[in-house]
Amino acid sequence: MGEVEPTPEALGKIVEGVPVEEIDREERTLECPWCDSGEVEKVAEFGSHLMVSQYICKKCRSPFEVIRR
Repeated sequence: MGEVEPTPEALGKIVEGVPVEEIDREERTLECPWCDSGEVEKVAEFGSHLMVSQYICKKCRSPFEVIRR
């Protein structure tokens, strides 16, 4: 089987058609995956893995992890 070159999307260079360098990190809003509330608080920079951060929902008090970018 021949080698297949990965697309820019697969390499993470483009997210939803916008280059990663152009995404303003402050514009991202997190929502609780359980109740869809925007009232979340970061409780730890690193979670169970180095690639995730830990958050807790202030409304339903459910903890969750988010993959860091």
